[in-house]
Parts: sequence; structure tokens; C-alpha cells
Amino acid sequence: MKRLLIVDDEPFIVNGMYEFMLLGSGLELDVYKAFSGDEALEWLQRTKMDIVISDIRMPSMSGLQLLEVIRKRWPYCKVILLTGYNEFDYVYQAIKHDGVRYLLKTEGYDKILELVRVAIAEIDEARKSEDLIATANRQMKMALPILQKDLFTGLLRGERHTTEQRNYLFRQLALLLDAESEVFLIIGRLENTNRAESTIRVKMAFERYIGNEYKSVFLTMEDNLLVWFVQPMENVRVEGAQEDRLEIQGSEIGQGIVPQLKGMLELVLEMCEATFGFTVHFIIDGQSAPWEQVADRFAILRAGSGSLPAIGGGGSIVEYPYPKLNTSIAIENETLDLAMRQMKRMDLLANFLESGRREEFLELLKELLYSAEIAIDRKMVHAALGIYYPLSLLLLSHIHTWQMEQRFNEVNGFVPQVILDPSTSVNQAAEAFRHIAPLLFEWRQNAQNSHAHTAISHVQDYLLANLDKDLSLVRLAEVSRLNPSYLSRLFKQVTGVNLNVFIQEARLNKAMELLRDSDYKIYEIARLAGYEYAPYFTKIFKKNVGVSPQEYRDHLNKSQ
Repeated sequence: MKRLLIVDDEPFIVNGMYEFMLLGSGLELDVYKAFSGDEALEWLQRTKMDIVISDIRMPSMSGLQLLEVIRKRWPYCKVILLTGYNEFDYVYQAIKHDGVRYLLKTEGYDKILELVRVAIAEIDEARKSEDLIATANRQMKMALPILQKDLFTGLLRGERHTTEQRNYLFRQLALLLDAESEVFLIIGRLENTNRAESTIRVKMAFERYIGNEYKSVFLTMEDNLLVWFVQPMENVRVEGAQEDRLEIQGSEIGQGIVPQLKGMLELVLEMCEATFGFTVHFIIDGQSAPWEQVADRFAILRAGSGSLPAIGGGGSIVEYPYPKLNTSIAIENETLDLAMRQMKRMDLLANFLESGRREEFLELLKELLYSAEIAIDRKMVHAALGIYYPLSLLLLSHIHTWQMEQRFNEVNGFVPQVILDPSTSVNQAAEAFRHIAPLLFEWRQNAQNSHAHTAISHVQDYLLANLDKDLSLVRLAEVSRLNPSYLSRLFKQVTGVNLNVFIQEARLNKAMELLRDSDYKIYEIARLAGYEYAPYFTKIFKKNVGVSPQEYRDHLNKSQ
């Protein structure tokens, strides 16, 4: 809904145009009135205006002076300047501004309406203009590093994308990596050094020795880890691979590429130590991984990065996985790794919960609980509890934040007790979490609906108590502390009635009550019901009730 401000020092002009724009224009407008340039400034300081219709000649502040203020504060606002004086100097000063139109008052409402329609069309078109698109593209390029980091950080946290989605994202973010081919992970850890400066230098050394033959994406993590996603360039030859094969993945590509990457990392390490004077450790995955497994592989490498050996104060390069000693140890390590990887995805689960992404939350929860149940089947309860306890903490924190304790305690059966302490019934824990998860979203939606109803109820109470005061959308937004456009949509969603319609009905009801139960004159009733302009009140009353206010009062008096 566009906001329109009408400014003129003659009240009958303002009120007449206000009435026409609100009721006779056929446009969905949020209309405001100002009877001087100073009063217009107050509105312009309180909220953005899309269109301003202003008289040029006004005392204290002229329309042209007001125009200068509008240009500085709301440069995209369209302005229509009206005057009864056909003077060239005023015309010239007005029309030399972009987005400004000049019109004689004598041309009438239809001509004004035509210009308002043009202004609305220009505002809508500006959103799709080539300049705006070009600006957005420039800003997109500037934001690419941040957006790329967000994407790859999400992948490391376990966010899932289809191949089509990944291809689209890689194209949008101008990434050189192949969204369908497998990728190598390399993790770096700095020791006792200035992180910001050393990170730049490690990245520079990596690009110098590895960037010519491998394409990569680099990012830093919160725990001082450096991460590279690496793929060979199309022209890289893999020793031992068949030359006529276009796609080489998995262990076969690892056999040829990992030794080469390790050798190049040695050069990076030596440059950091000899030239820059700091130590760095690298851990490289011994096998390329599909994008869907990147989060799992990263969790394993991340856990191993903390124990990288430092011999004689120097750096190190380690390849993962380490050899497994026997089958039983392998199974145990696999189970612990699985539990550990799922624990690393709790942040992602929390993000889904807080942002209300129900389906993604339930899908990831399903995977977590499945991993815990595998651990229980293998008699490794401690691994399962390593998933259950962080999950319990996450859900209980959410329950407290959204004040769901009463609902939670009212859940029947064993569920509340197990959520509070999963160790009391490990075998029932997964079932308890599956039961409570969808309820959290249901309770939250109910709470949000309740908050919305409370906010709108507060607005309604304010309206009914202040019908004779300013009930503009801007004022109601200030009262409710909601954005004006959001308040308008929320009011309609909660009540099923447009906000302006509700105000109009409330004011008419108040007027009918005063006509019935008081001796106030018609113009006094108009003012008490919130109509500043008595003729406007009479017109609105007759249009909605069918008779004029005086006829309505006379009819009531006759029937008594």
C-alpha cells in the first residue's frame, strides 16, 4: 500500500482531496493530511512517504522548500506540486527536479488522479529498472565472499541440497567447483600466531603452490580452523587412472591426488615457517567425498585436527583415515564417529528449530535419532547419550524461551521425564523425542497466534478509546511498535477486516451513539467521532447509513 501525503494551507482543499483520494480514487492508498509545510515535515520525519501532493505557495515554508527536504530525506518520493499561480519561475524550479510534476489547481481531481497513477506506476517500475538491477548485481559481486562462506559453512554443518539446487547455487555464486563431482577436504590449524595476518599468508601460499592445478574454496571457522574444499582442474592427470575416463572419483582419484596434494602442502608449510615465521598443521582427507558426505567427513577431520603432532616445534601434514587395528575396534570407532558427527549438527538443528523450518528439523532429527539407536543396538549407550543429552538441552532451552513449560508438563506418559533425563530410559528416548518434536512447532504457532491477537487487541482498544485523535497507520504503528505495512497485513489477517474499514465503522458507530444519546451539534459530533471536516463527515455518514446525520437524529426523535 502506497503512502500519500496531501499538503496545503487551505483546509477545504486538503479535506476535499483527502476525501477523493481515500474514497473516490479507486486506489488502495494510505492517505495523510498536513495543513502547512511544517506539519508535513513532522510526517516526513515519522515515516516514509511514496507520493506527496503539495501546494507551492504556503506561508512559513513553500512547496519548493518542502521539496528540497523531501529530496534529502526520501529521494525516491514522487512529488506533485499544485498552484493557482501560472508563473514561469515556479514552473521552471519545479520541473527541473526528477520525479516532480507541476499542475494547476484548476485542472481538477481527475488530472491529479492521473498523475498519482503515473507516480505509482513509476515507483513499481523502478523496482525492476535496469539501474536497480545493475546496482543489485554490483552489490551481489561485493557480497559474493560472504554468501560463499555462508553456503560452505552450511555444508559443513550438514545442510542438504539436491544436485539441482547445488548446481544453481554454485552458478549464482560464481563458484569454479563442480557441484556434481566429489571434493577433497583439507583442514589447517595455526599455532600461537596472529590469526588474521597468518590466515591471509597461509591462503596466499596455498594459492601459489596449489592454485594452478586445483580449484578450491577457502573459509575460516570459529575455532581457528582453516578449511579448503579442493577439486583437480580438468587437465590434471591422475597417476594410474585410465586416460580415456572423464570422471575419476573415490579411492582411485585419491591414490593419485592425495600424494600430490601432500607434496604441495609441504611447500606451503615450509613457506609459512621459513618465510613468514609461524607454524601450521594440515590434515587431509585420504579420499574424495560426495557433497552429501562433506559434513560427516569434516566432523572426523575436525576431531583429529586437535591432536596433530608438533615435532620440534614444526608443523605437520597428516592423512586421514588412520589404519584400523581390528574389526571390533573398527566397529566401535565407526559408532563413536557417527555419534560425534551427529553432535556436530546440533547447531544446524537449533537453527531449523528457531527459524520454524519444521520439515528440515524433523528430517535431521530423524537422522540423529537413527544414529543413537544404532549405538544402542551395538551396546554403546554412552555414544547414544552423547546425542540424547545435547538434544534434550536444545529442546528444553526452546521450551523455556517460548514459555511452553506448562504444555510440556501436561504431556501424558513417560515423555517429559525422558526428555528431562534421557538416561532414565535410554530405550524409550528416541520415541520421546519423536513425540515431542512436532508438538513444539504446534505450540509455537499457537503462541505466535496468541501474540498476534494480543497485539491487535491492544490496537483495537487504543482505536476505540481515541477515535477523536490521530489514527493514521503511522501513529498506530508507533503505538503497537510494529512496522506500518506489517501492522496493516496483520490486522486484516487476525480480524478479517481492513484496518481503515474498522476505523471507519468504529467512528460511525460512535457518531450514531452521540446522535442518539447527546445534544451535541452535528459539527461537534463530527469532531468527537474523529472527523475534522464536518461536510466530509456528513458525506461519509450518508453514504454508509443511507441518511444524513441530521435526518438520522430526527428519525430517532420521532420514534421516541
